Amino acid sequence: MQGSARRGAGTAVPGAARAGTVLLAAGAAGVVAAGLLLFRAYREPPPGSWEAFPAWPGWLALAAGTAVIAAGLVLRLRARAAARLLPATFLRPEEEERVLEEIRRFEARTSGEIRVHLAERAGDDILAAAREAFERLGMAATAERNGVLFYVATAERRFAVLGDRGIDEKVPDGFWDDVVARVRERFAEGRFADGLAEGIAMAGEQLAAFFPHRPDDVNELPDDISRD
Repeated sequence: MQGSARRGAGTAVPGAARAGTVLLAAGAAGVVAAGLLLFRAYREPPPGSWEAFPAWPGWLALAAGTAVIAAGLVLRLRARAAARLLPATFLRPEEEERVLEEIRRFEARTSGEIRVHLAERAGDDILAAAREAFERLGMAATAERNGVLFYVATAERRFAVLGDRGIDEKVPDGFWDDVVARVRERFAEGRFADGLAEGIAMAGEQLAAFFPHRPDDVNELPDDISRD
């Protein structure tokens, strides 16, 4: 099953952050210039002088400078948000530890194996990308073919939950629907660690009915989070 928190988003481009910085500097210069123009317009003329300067250029410069600063701030904030959508920064250290703890709980509850893989982009077919990662990570080599992969294309804001053949042969249609819905909801809120942790917990609870944990279970796959 696949899901999308929001389609069409890209990764951070350093140029966007630089452009935001340039706009902030230009806007600040405009505000300073506006202040000088307004000071000249509203200051008292020297005694015996009828020199006068209109105030409208100063107000116009102030409005333009403020608008440029606002545009710069928007660019900088967007660049900062997009920078989070990279495999290396998608989870903060404390968030990653929470997801890893949920993986350990999953494998204490069921004989199933689970992994989380973070890629920057999946291309046109996220399920094909998830299957390729599934094979590359050795997840098709488990004894009961009961591996589960949470695959996240961070820059594209898409994800897929993929179960192996042994799971598909036992579970009913729509088995992953609730898990995908929960992950999608949390990701849309920007709560990436919550989405993964809650999705993994739900998957573990549901899989335990079909693949209960046994005393002789062997941990067949690493419990870390892999990244492209």
